[in-house]
Parts: sequence; structure tokens; C-alpha cells
Amino acid sequence: MSTFRFRLLGEERALGEWLSRVFPDLDRASRRSWIEEERVRVDGRVWDRPTRVCPAGALVEVEAAEDAQVWRFDSAERSSSHWDVLVQATPWESGEVSVAPEGVLDFDVLERRAGLARLRLAGSVCDVRGLCAGLARLGLLVVGDLVHGGLGVSGGPRVIPVPRAESAGASSAVALEWPDGPHWRWSHADPGGPVEATVEATPGRLSISDETVRAIGGGHPWVRPDRASEPAQRYRPGALVRLVDRGDEAVGWAHVEGGERLAARVWAHGDLPLRAVESVEARVARALSRRGALLVDAETDAYRLIHGEGDGLPGLHVDRLGSLLRVLVMGWASEGFRDRVLDALSSQLPVTPEGNPWNVLEVLHLRTPASAAGGLDRVRWRAGGVDSLEAIVSAGREGCMRVRERGLVYEVDPGWHAPRRPRPGFGLFLDQRDNRARVAERAGEEGGRWLNLFAHTGAFSVALLAAGAEEVVSVDLSAAWLERLEANLALNTSRGVDPGRHRSVRSDARRALEALESDKPFRGIVIDPPTAAAAGRRFWSVREDLEPVLRSAIGRLEPGGSLLVTQNRGGPPLGVDLVLERVARRAHREIQSLEPAPPGFDHPTRAGFPEGDAFEGWLARFR
Repeated sequence: MSTFRFRLLGEERALGEWLSRVFPDLDRASRRSWIEEERVRVDGRVWDRPTRVCPAGALVEVEAAEDAQVWRFDSAERSSSHWDVLVQATPWESGEVSVAPEGVLDFDVLERRAGLARLRLAGSVCDVRGLCAGLARLGLLVVGDLVHGGLGVSGGPRVIPVPRAESAGASSAVALEWPDGPHWRWSHADPGGPVEATVEATPGRLSISDETVRAIGGGHPWVRPDRASEPAQRYRPGALVRLVDRGDEAVGWAHVEGGERLAARVWAHGDLPLRAVESVEARVARALSRRGALLVDAETDAYRLIHGEGDGLPGLHVDRLGSLLRVLVMGWASEGFRDRVLDALSSQLPVTPEGNPWNVLEVLHLRTPASAAGGLDRVRWRAGGVDSLEAIVSAGREGCMRVRERGLVYEVDPGWHAPRRPRPGFGLFLDQRDNRARVAERAGEEGGRWLNLFAHTGAFSVALLAAGAEEVVSVDLSAAWLERLEANLALNTSRGVDPGRHRSVRSDARRALEALESDKPFRGIVIDPPTAAAAGRRFWSVREDLEPVLRSAIGRLEPGGSLLVTQNRGGPPLGVDLVLERVARRAHREIQSLEPAPPGFDHPTRAGFPEGDAFEGWLARFR
């Protein structure tokens, strides 16, 4: 027996009709036997009648005979090194596909239509089966590939060989058949924008469990999959759907994420008609207004303009880095509105403060199959490019540019030179800007020696030295980060930073605290650890290891010394303030003051959504 998995097109039809369309070469009796023998599942449930109507976009699984015809005529055995392929909607523009036994083909998107994309591939010789399998490993499902979960159409996978003479061009004389009708269950993202002729303009409906209804009523903006909710995967990622409870009462609107851990992201709460839902343009305008003080700050040109759910634009972050807008795509749901956000930014921020056009770099940090790592180009220019950034690109360091924060200069790596490396960061944590100012103020007033644990690229160290710290010791296990730290120090020598007053220590933070001289306490310590990380033979976990590090750190503080500690694990906060109080009691140290040290106002939070908080931070002074 073989198991075939395929996604239905965006229309509702009876199960028997779907099976006859997808398996046209099999007789009616064979298809009926599949159903009667309970070998057909729709969205994970056995369907035992051919007359039952399947929801549009449902996932069908069929246990069929080995000889079921799912490949187009003799194409399964045809081999080529150049192909045209239709795949389901994908945000990727280019990349490479590994095919058996050891071949590689590069691909580019040539055309998009209503949730499908035409790829042009060239490279190693392979057959249709190998190509479909390689694309599926990347999460790129070929239309008509019933083996790996592609859209269910008759005629086999939409794959054709292309003559080499045509492979370099965007046009092709070879016909690649696009399926008729609605290709994928989809609905328009927001009122007032264009709707493609082949796309449904009426939003779908997604029934959710009572537990999810309660969470959304409390302000939480995520819909998590559970058995009592309908599967969101029947809708294309980014589709706008009406959320309803088990009684079909409206709960809100959401954009589909379609993942195993996250079904959808809430777009609006309550029983609102679509015309009353706040538009993309209004959300962008509100976000920019919130950052008005930063937009006119001549000393700072690195900050967040759009902060995902905190600004009502779930799964999407936009950072300003000098004259570059770095668009970080964290959620598939943003497929439904991302282009409109960029258009709104273009109209509401038409030029940089210097009067030049903005450069726009998009970074896709989306969950993909583990096998997809390294195969997809995740970075692309949406406007401008490296040539337009020539004045601020760092000399001698490939792919880096310089930004300012409170007059200090930092080197950042936005990622354009390594497009296949999936990473959200670029070497400067913008959410810690206010905390750098907090500890710099104390260093300016008190001087003294400071310790920066988990130093990363040394932004805290630079700020402390510029403010007047007598010495800063920076600890990090990564040689690459410490090299970037030294570069940041050198960039600020004209701004009061003396590299001679700084010492780098390559070490795990726990070992460093044990090895530092006990007779040379610090005036202040900064602890901004990762949530989890490999640390040589010892794995770091903020939940397990933060409290022991705090105990050691408090013992290294002078009387009256300051300790800044933050934790950025997802979910509810650890309660670092309570941990500090407990550790202080056990260390027989009195806390003189304890104040919150939250992210800057360009990283807004929302009630009932602790997962969206950048971090929990506290600044303590000990007697």
C-alpha cells in the first residue's frame, strides 16, 4: 500500500467527485472500495461516504494500491537538468534544491498567480520523482504531487523539462498548464485593496475551541491548534478568516499562520464587520506616530518602527538602520498584508532625514522543514541596494554597515551578504537601548569597574566606557562576537572610548565569574543572557542557570554597586525581581533599590500576551 496526501483546491465538492478528478485512471469501483474500507481521511478524520462534501482546502490522505496512477503518463521516468515547475504559494524568490543522489539545482521564481508560483530550475540531471521529493524537503510542494501533499489536480505533477536554450530566459515556449478555478483557499487580506480575479474575495470561517475563545477574549493574539478547533491549514498562509466559536458566533478576525504550533494570528477582536476593521495604513501610521521622538532624533538612527503584534501587524518587524529599513518576517500570516505595509511605509516615510530614498531589505525568518536549512534565499532587496549604502558600509568588513545610538557608532550585519543563513539578529539589540542609557548614567556618575557578561558585540561595554567607566571587562564565549566588540570599541575612540580601559575574556559566564579576582569587585554588572545556548560542554538555560549566576554576581559587587539583569525567554516572565530578592537574602546583601528596566517604547507590549514582551528587566542597587 502507498499513502497519498494532497490538498484540495479552493472549492467545495463531494469526496467521490474529488477522487474521480485526482485519480481519473482508476475505475469507480476501486475508488468506492477505498472509502468503504475506511482508507480515506479528510483533515485527519475517516470519511465513509462518497457524497460527503469536502471543505475547500482540506487535506486528504488515501491508502491506495501501489499502482495508483499519480504521475503524468511517462513523465516520471523522464530526466533533465532544466525544469519549469508549479508550486504552492511560497515567499521564497530563489534558492537551491538537493536531489538524489548528490545533485543540486538552483531555482528562481518567474511568475506568480493567485497563490501559485512558477519556478525555473537548472543544474544537475534528475527525474520528476527526484525533483518533487527534493522540492518537498524544502517545503515547496509541487501542484499535482499527490505523494508529498501538493494540490490535488489530475494529470500528474505540474513539472516539465525546459530546453537548455530557453533556460536562461524568463519566457518559455513550453506550455506549463496552470490549474483552472480557485487554486487555494484564500480571501482578501484587508478591505480597500485589489483582489485578483481568480481569488476568492469572501473571507473564510475558522471555528475555534472554547479555550481559544477565552484566551482571545483576554487579549491574546494567537490561535493555537487543538482538537476542538478546525484545521487552519485548509487556508493559504496569510488568508484572512472570520474566527467563530463552536456556536458559530463571531469572535474576531485572523490571518492564517497554518503551522503545527500556531494556527493563526489575530487581526481584530470582537464581532466587527470587515469594513470596520482598522486598515493596514492606519496601523502603520499609528506605529510611526508612537515613534515620533525617535524619528527626529539626530543622534540615533537605529530603532524599531514596527513591532509585530504590539503594533497590530502580527508576525512582522521593521527596523530602521541608518538609511536602511530591515523588514524581518517572523510569521507566515504576514503574507496577507506585508506588501501593503511596505507600500504604507513608502508613502508615510517617503525619504530619509537626509532626503534620500530608503533602502528596503527583507529577511524571511520563517519556520521551514529542518531539511530546508541553507537551501532557501531568505534575504532580498525590495528597494535600493548595497550601492546606495556605500557611505555607511564598513570598510574592510564584508556585509556590515554602521549605525548611531545616542551619538555612539555600532557596526551591524543586516544579512544581505549571507542570504541563506536564517537569523533574526544583526549584532545590536535595539530593545536594550534604554537599558544602555540607564547603566551609562550610573557609570557617568560613579565611574568604577564594570563587568559585562554575555557581552555579544559589546554595545553595553561601549556605552559604559563612553560614559566614564574606569574599566570594563567583557565576557563572551564567541570569538566572532568578541572580534565585533573590538571593532565597535575602535569605532568610538573619538567619542571617549579608550580600548586600553577594556578587557575581553573569552569564556562561559559561569566559569568567568569563578575565575575573576575576588579582591577586585565591580561597581556594576550587566547580565543579558540568551534563553538557551550551547556553552562548550555545558549547555546554558536561563531557567536553570540564571539564579546561580546571580548568586555569584552579587558576591562580586561593591557596596552600593548596580546589577542589571534581563531575561528574554518566551512565555510568562520568570519573576526576576523575586529571584533577585531571594538571592540577596541568601547572600546576606540588602537591596537598596529595585526598579523595572523594560524595553524601549519602540517595542510596545500588550496585556495578556507575555510571549510578545521583548524581555523582563530589572536594575538593582545593593548595599
